[in-house]
Amino acid sequence: MTDETLNTLRQHIENLVESGEVEELQQVLAGLHPSDIADLFPRLGRLEQNFIWDLLPEEVTPDVLVELDEAFQEKVLDTLTEGEIGRLIDDMESDDAADVVGALDEEKAQKVLNTLDLEARREMRALLAYEEDTAGGIMALEVAAVRETDNVDQAIHRLREFHETEGVEDIYTVYVVDNDGVLKGAVSLRQLILAKPEVPVRDLMEPNVISVDTSTDQEEVATLVRKYDLLSIPVVDDHHRLMGRITVDDVVDVMAEEAEEDLSIIAGTGEENPGETSALRTSRERLPWLLTGLLGGLVSAVVLQHFQESLLQVIALAFFVPVITAMGGNTGIQSSSIVVRGLATGEIGLGDLLPRIWKELRVALLNGLALGLVLATIVALWLQQPHLGILIGLILLLNILIATVLGATVPIILKRLDFDPALSMGPFVTTANDIIGLLIYLGLTATFLSLQ
Repeated sequence: MTDETLNTLRQHIENLVESGEVEELQQVLAGLHPSDIADLFPRLGRLEQNFIWDLLPEEVTPDVLVELDEAFQEKVLDTLTEGEIGRLIDDMESDDAADVVGALDEEKAQKVLNTLDLEARREMRALLAYEEDTAGGIMALEVAAVRETDNVDQAIHRLREFHETEGVEDIYTVYVVDNDGVLKGAVSLRQLILAKPEVPVRDLMEPNVISVDTSTDQEEVATLVRKYDLLSIPVVDDHHRLMGRITVDDVVDVMAEEAEEDLSIIAGTGEENPGETSALRTSRERLPWLLTGLLGGLVSAVVLQHFQESLLQVIALAFFVPVITAMGGNTGIQSSSIVVRGLATGEIGLGDLLPRIWKELRVALLNGLALGLVLATIVALWLQQPHLGILIGLILLLNILIATVLGATVPIILKRLDFDPALSMGPFVTTANDIIGLLIYLGLTATFLSLQ
């Protein structure tokens, strides 16, 4: 729904709540998708929120809870008892249920788990044991699987039983396992429906199945799904036993999450949630990054103080400090953003460090020569000192070369060290680029002036 539609709907619901027209309100809610109801919730007042929550059908409430924004979901969970949460997650798929339990504090999470039956509790604890940003952390345990010894008729019977017991409707691919649960292949529903009942499943299955380990990073999972156009991907353990599956809708969520995380790193807002209303929490997320920038600025001030004699000797040198630092920062960000994007999409690999440096060096040389020539001409005409113009133009060229190479190499190095490459675009690295630019600029100009 568009914002305009949601606002119109909000006004209509507020009027219905105010007039107490329960039946009409129920009809309105019945015609809405759970995600639209979730989008509507934060726009309503507390009275309307409580009123609507109580009117939601039991089969819809779990879906609405899952679709809620993280910050708002926490607020809703705070108002529910452990028993109520337990009943809600009992109707969710295992991956969504694990996400809800994982959002609770440890004490409340334990109480919620105690309300579940033994099998559900075991499944939740198994999922919660995985790191949240791994394949194990985002997989669902409900997976359609048949035995390699089954024929088509037996396989379809198993799938009917699976649907009845698990209630899963979005079956994209049927996985084939042996008696020990080891993944052997995959077969499509279309193949099973069209094949004769007596045909063995092993004759229909595709043995070369793309799968991921439970410890695989979620970003790598998203890359595989995008690369091979998969609707779902199986998750296996160290012995290649089928543990669960990750569907394309979960991968879309991962892509959005990774993009938001990268933007937060670049902007220096930490893990701040856009829906967060607490000024204290927001300040706590932003302050460390701002302190990094402040410390970087102080280091730059120390560098300027160290070269104050050169600046006093030719005060015009101070005019071009912002130009040198800004151009170094801009070219570094250009270079690092391309590499970060390439690493995320798989177009750039960890072994591409030297080719990437060579390419970026050539680009930096062309851009640096063009920009250096422009700056040298401006300085020479402005200050009537051609020699100083040439010097500053060459310094800009050198600064662009160094910043561009750093921008290309730091993301790949961070990736090799298992850090987020987007850190290379954060305040820490951009501040470091400014300091390096200052040192190059003032160091070389001071040396030049001392030789005169």
